[in-house]
Amino acid sequence: MQPKPARPTGVTVIGILAILGGLALLGGGAVFLGASTFVSGLPLASGILAAIGAVLLIVGILYLVAGIGFFSGKGWAWILGLIVNILGLILNIVQIAVGYFTSIVGLIFNIIILYYLTRPHVKAFFGKGPAMAGGMQPPPMMSSSMPMGSAPMGSMGMTCKNCGASIPAGATRCPSCGANL
Repeated sequence: MQPKPARPTGVTVIGILAILGGLALLGGGAVFLGASTFVSGLPLASGILAAIGAVLLIVGILYLVAGIGFFSGKGWAWILGLIVNILGLILNIVQIAVGYFTSIVGLIFNIIILYYLTRPHVKAFFGKGPAMAGGMQPPPMMSSSMPMGSAPMGSMGMTCKNCGASIPAGATRCPSCGANL
């Protein structure tokens, strides 16, 4: 089994930002829920404030969980981070469409984070791609005499035809992506 790559600095920064954003959303949700009790004489306003507060609490919890998960490098945290940022991207587009143009900054941040989370070294940290020791490595060259779809043999064993990672001799599953050999 290959050792887990070191956590990229950007993942640490995104994790901290997600935790801070989650805490802010939890606070905002609590404020909206509290405000809904003050306008209890107006059922529609009270319901709208309570709904907004509930949504903010749920999104805040998702951001908090994703931020904490970023520090562990678990695959579920990467997926949750993508989902939360896609939801944020959609929300920013809707806010811009209704005239809230300060959401352009949030839109730019979400695009940058989505781009960063899909980089090979970041995906490798979360176990979603091949580990790249020593930087980017090109895929192994295949000779013209090798049938298409077969994995080339290397000095350490073979190479996974799914992700290109080196596989030790005798392994039945790829240590990087888990594909059956």
